[in-house]
Amino acid sequence: MNDDAQLSITQLNDSLQHKAVEDFATFYIPLFDANNLEMMSNYDVAQYMTDINAQLTYGRFMTNAQRISDSINTSFADYVSLIAQLGQKYFSSGNAALPWQEWYATHFAQLATS
Repeated sequence: MNDDAQLSITQLNDSLQHKAVEDFATFYIPLFDANNLEMMSNYDVAQYMTDINAQLTYGRFMTNAQRISDSINTSFADYVSLIAQLGQKYFSSGNAALPWQEWYATHFAQLATS
C-alpha cells in the first residue's frame, strides 16, 4: 500500500466517494457473479454484503452497466460501509491505494499462507 494514501472512504467528499464506490462495484460484481466473495466474509461485513447481494440478485437480467448503476444507487451506503470495513486507503484524488484486484490477491495470499 502506498504510504501517501491515508484517507478512508468515509473521509472522502461525496463526489470522490461515488467514484470509489463505482470502482469497487466494478470489481465486486464479477466476484458476486462467480460466487467468489468468501475472502471478504473474513471481515465484519455480512450485513452490508447481504443488502448489496440481494439487489444484485434482483438485477441479474440487466446489462452490466445498468446493474452497476442500479446497485450503486440502491446500495451506496452499504458499499461505503463495506469498503470502510475492508480497510482500503485512498488518495485525496479518490483513487484507491491498491487497485482492487491487487488488494484481493494480496489478502488472498495472506490467507493462503496463514
